[in-house]
Amino acid sequence: MKARSAFSIQRDVVFAIFVREMISRFSTYTFGNIWLVLEPLMMMILFIVLFGARGQGAYGFTEAPIFIYTSFLTFRGLWASTMRQCASARGGARGLMEFRQVRLFDVFLARTVIEGGLFLIVGLIIALGLVWLGYDPWPDDPLRVLGYCTVLWLLAASFGMLSCMLGSIAREVEKLVSMLTMPLLFMSAVFFPMSIVPRDYWGYLTWNPILHAMELVREAWFSNYTSPVADFGYLFAATLTCLALAMSSYRLTWRRIVAQ
Repeated sequence: MKARSAFSIQRDVVFAIFVREMISRFSTYTFGNIWLVLEPLMMMILFIVLFGARGQGAYGFTEAPIFIYTSFLTFRGLWASTMRQCASARGGARGLMEFRQVRLFDVFLARTVIEGGLFLIVGLIIALGLVWLGYDPWPDDPLRVLGYCTVLWLLAASFGMLSCMLGSIAREVEKLVSMLTMPLLFMSAVFFPMSIVPRDYWGYLTWNPILHAMELVREAWFSNYTSPVADFGYLFAATLTCLALAMSSYRLTWRRIVAQ
């Protein structure tokens, strides 16, 4: 009998964890699949009402529903959800570490893939709903949007993995990370373009790599918007740095985490 390669074993392990995560996440709700779309949709409606329903408001280059759709869904689906799921992967891996083929990294990988897939599915469903209402939610440059979203997705997964590793050393890290989500929502240019922010504040806000990702996605989505601060080089460097720190910390601490 031909021996299986390490890649084929890991592929099957990740797929099994993928199925397990999907079942455990949505089987507890009677309308689990519907809630997957309703939760971000309700949040979007709330912010659309707060920031001006069908008027263009302070955005100028697009209508408020499209602006909130492109920014809030990107932040929530790619950054917040991916980061949170990876940061809590240690708890989700309990019971799986007894299997010799399963590694903690497989849980990180499965959860990252799930969040990326859910972002695409939910985004498409809500976009079709906006089309039905008479809006045009489609990006002007979809390939650039996909590329920038991929970098943000990797940044979120790396930061979540790093938080998980550090959380095994100090439990306070988990609480600190959960507290960051709401401030980052308002510090990452989710509900406003940087073109309306006074220049005096740019030096403080642009330290945040998520802000660069949001502005780059917005710039690619709307051809008539040019960000005054977006820097892909800074975003890419921050993602590589966070990924290197996450992989290094995982390499050093994963055995101790499994033994806990």
